[in-house]
Amino acid sequence: MSEDSSPEEGGGEAVAILVDWLKAPGRAFSSLIFGLGVWGLILGIVNITMGAVIAGERKVVWAGWISMGYFWDQPYADFNGVSESFQSSDLVFMLMASAGICWGAWGLHQKVDGGFPVWVKGILLNPIWTSLVSGNEKGGTTMTAAAWCLFLGFAFYIYWALIHWAWVDIGVYAVAAPLIGFGFGLRYLALVEDGESSTKA
Repeated sequence: MSEDSSPEEGGGEAVAILVDWLKAPGRAFSSLIFGLGVWGLILGIVNITMGAVIAGERKVVWAGWISMGYFWDQPYADFNGVSESFQSSDLVFMLMASAGICWGAWGLHQKVDGGFPVWVKGILLNPIWTSLVSGNEKGGTTMTAAAWCLFLGFAFYIYWALIHWAWVDIGVYAVAAPLIGFGFGLRYLALVEDGESSTKA
């Protein structure tokens, strides 16, 4: 900011940058928000229709679970069917998840060449999945380690969610989240290493 610039002009620039970012967030952030939105929508539907805890006997009260008891005393409640167990926090949670999906998809549509459909195709046909069985793909053995961390993390969560009906179990998150986090971290490292080796070559 120059010496002639007033604080009001600096504040206006900051607001303009924030508005531009909200209109078209970055690709990585949009991917994260979209993924969390899809996951949240699935959790919301399961919680409303079947109960997401203890084999469907109980459901999550999102107002209490997310705020750790600040907005609602109990994080769980008995599940007695859709009509009797539905609460306002269910609606708010579903709207938040839907907003995340829409915002993430919009950001990806702005930042990815070819738009959102190309991004979806890239996820499904990403070379990282072939790295599960080969260390000769782009990124080498680091990418293979990333692929296995992601696969084990997601597979562990899905297994426990379906077999033990533990969709919101903190213990399951404690195992799945580090594996998934390491997977994405190793993937980024593999891409950086591959880019550096290509530059040297």
